[in-house]
Amino acid sequence: MTCHRLVRRSIAVGGILAVALTSASPVLAVAAHDIVPGVIAAYSLAAPRSEAPSGLVARAVVPAGAPCPSLRTTRAADGSTRFVHMAVRPTPARTSPAFDAITVCSAPMPVGLTDASISGVVVPATMPTAVDRLAMLGDSGCRISSWQVQDCASDIAWPLARIAQSVADEHPDAVLFNGDFFYREAPCPAGSQALCGSSPPPVTGLPFTDSAYGWIADTLLPMAPMLSAAPLIITRGNHEACYRGGNGFFLLFDPREGTQDTCAPVSTTAGLVAADTVPTPTYAIDLTVSKGRTLRLAIVDSAGGADNAVTAFAAVQRPAYVQAADLTRPRRGRESWLLTHRPLYGFITSQFAQPGVPFNPWGSMDQAAAADGLLGNYAMVFSSHMHIAQSVQLPGLPGQLILGNAGTLLDPTTGYPLPTAGPQISASQGYPAPSWGWVGVRFGYAMASPQADSSSWRIMMKDPDGGTFARCGLANRELFCRDL
Repeated sequence: MTCHRLVRRSIAVGGILAVALTSASPVLAVAAHDIVPGVIAAYSLAAPRSEAPSGLVARAVVPAGAPCPSLRTTRAADGSTRFVHMAVRPTPARTSPAFDAITVCSAPMPVGLTDASISGVVVPATMPTAVDRLAMLGDSGCRISSWQVQDCASDIAWPLARIAQSVADEHPDAVLFNGDFFYREAPCPAGSQALCGSSPPPVTGLPFTDSAYGWIADTLLPMAPMLSAAPLIITRGNHEACYRGGNGFFLLFDPREGTQDTCAPVSTTAGLVAADTVPTPTYAIDLTVSKGRTLRLAIVDSAGGADNAVTAFAAVQRPAYVQAADLTRPRRGRESWLLTHRPLYGFITSQFAQPGVPFNPWGSMDQAAAADGLLGNYAMVFSSHMHIAQSVQLPGLPGQLILGNAGTLLDPTTGYPLPTAGPQISASQGYPAPSWGWVGVRFGYAMASPQADSSSWRIMMKDPDGGTFARCGLANRELFCRDL
């Protein structure tokens, strides 16, 4: 029997006690032998069918030294209970001691289940058979850097825990998270202890900034209600670049086997250096919307590249968009969205202008150049990266939705006139001027629901407590939003 009740999780990790109080993760009444004490997080990741025929991979994070829990499953065919072994996902090479405090456990979710749980925490057992509600969000971490500190002790200034609870309360069929989990990139500056004093600093001597403790503080605990609420469809953000939070991302949240060393530091005669941040292969996730209607999500890794200008990286990035275009070739009954962290055409505030430098209102220029001419298959492009909510329409191109407002310090509230020209990717080549744009600078997330017309969606912008502050409509590749 499943019961939803307030759960007090006491998690001993490397001698530090972290206590999380959540009400969104269903807890299963199970026998004592089914419980591994101190499970830090349990969740299900949407994965390519080549990785898991069910389309889901189960993950659990436990303190180092604890055994991997079993995945408890209920079969649809006969209602029988079976226990599936979860294997240790290897820690990225040459990262010790950054991740020595935890063990990550993983298993493909079997096909044909009705229920699944890990150490008593219910996790999604199947991909949705009919999508009615999609949660969408990105850019969630609490910023701690040498130049700027967010108030991580305040659920007003950093409302991720409230947002995660609200998302869980929406009972979404899937959660689309568009990267930038990790922002704790420096020791707490002197004088800022009241804001971030308990935040784990980066490990000295390693060429990256994340650690197990950092991920626990920035993601696993505050996101706990949302993590186990629905299958997670996740893209990598630039804050998961290899010199930043990439090692933790590939250990915890990449659904593919064998990717954990993608950002492993490189050993040189001068010592360890960060691995290059290059795009990982594009893959696709299919969601059944209704009979005869499928939504295909092309997941493009855009962690690298420049925002302000087109560089040589655009040529490195372009094959990922070519792969995405190939995966989304038009098919009867199928619509496609492109999910990539950096927007292809999102406009920034004029307050970011630098004295004496010509102001370019468009961000992610390497991505715009890399994707040029490859966007004909999509009804919408969903991104984050900019710490606002925004929608942009360029004639003849899919609507661009940006949601980078899930907790990270917001961008300025003013300075967003609609640009008079589109992104200029070379001296002779550019995108068309935008026909329409909308900006909302406030924390939150979005809920998307399919409408009766093929490829038509309603998208509601929500505040951290679930109140609606704007409404958007997507139809015929055009996206329009208005404040409420």
